[in-house]
Amino acid sequence: MNEILEQRISSVQIGKNITHTNIVAKRSLREQLDRDLEDFLANGREVEVLPRGFSNFPNGVIPQSKGRTVANDQERIDREKAIEAKNEEIRQYKAAVKAQRKLAIKQKHEAQIKEQIEVLGRFLKKSKCESDFQRLAEMAGYRTRHFRDAAKGHSKLADEKWALVKQLIKKFEFRTAV
Repeated sequence: MNEILEQRISSVQIGKNITHTNIVAKRSLREQLDRDLEDFLANGREVEVLPRGFSNFPNGVIPQSKGRTVANDQERIDREKAIEAKNEEIRQYKAAVKAQRKLAIKQKHEAQIKEQIEVLGRFLKKSKCESDFQRLAEMAGYRTRHFRDAAKGHSKLADEKWALVKQLIKKFEFRTAV
């Protein structure tokens, strides 16, 4: 019992989840194999050790008769046509998925451009002086020129930066005109 407990502790330490039944099953299988080996050797038989890479085939080459053969050329042609048809179906599916992804990306891009125009346009209407726009651009980490292009819809801001700009606009304190 103490030995079993030690085995379970060591197996847990190694990271394996071995139960007592697994240990008993392995032990009985090992004992059965030992008995079978002893019986085999007791009957005068010997264990033959085969060299690495051993094959019953001469020179290790599998003869054509043992490999998969095609009954005739027509069967081979039919099989190749079926494979090509399946490959074409897969190519069409992949092209459709790629086109859908491109369309989704384009729609997301266009939606963000529209949102940029709307949000930055409202910001410009609220601002009383030019320095507000410059301050917002600096807070977001952009040059004023790039930021103005984004406000006009000529360029798209990075997604993370756009989220930051929207948060900055919500908390922005406008300066009065000087």
